[in-house]
Amino acid sequence: MRIIAGSAKGKNIKCRDGFDTRPTTDRVKESLFSMIAPYIDGAKVLDLFSGTGNIALEAISRGASRAVMIEKEKDALRVIIENVNNLGFEDQCRAYKNETLRALTILGKKREKFDIIFLDPPYKDNVCTVVIEKIAETEILAENGLIIAEHHILEDMAESVAEFKKADERRYGKKELSFYTR
Repeated sequence: MRIIAGSAKGKNIKCRDGFDTRPTTDRVKESLFSMIAPYIDGAKVLDLFSGTGNIALEAISRGASRAVMIEKEKDALRVIIENVNNLGFEDQCRAYKNETLRALTILGKKREKFDIIFLDPPYKDNVCTVVIEKIAETEILAENGLIIAEHHILEDMAESVAEFKKADERRYGKKELSFYTR
């Protein structure tokens, strides 16, 4: 895995051994970032179920100002921190070990706001809708922000979730990206 574009273009990102982490492929990442390019410059990014930090680190490389990565597995968190340090993004990134819904509650209490929220939970969990509802409840998405859910094609995502409407969806084999805005 590598950073595709921006200040860290071509630099490698480490991945955890085994099959517990399922990083977004370069093909999907390239497509995703070409679609969200207008949102990136100066953006504050929240990467939920972060895994390797792949998406948040790509966003920082392409001009996002800040990234927060949430991951509950300590081994994955170690990999994220190592990737942040290897890329020299320590001043722009924070990684936290926490359950996603709990982390969203904490971020809401701190009145954090994010321009882009990316979530890629384990496909077997089918929790994208629940997480998006929690994002609405905690009011952490900036006014013109974007939520991107990466999920298995069998996880049916509604046309609207809480106050958010599906703006687009793209299929890549057995995975799909669903984009939500206000």
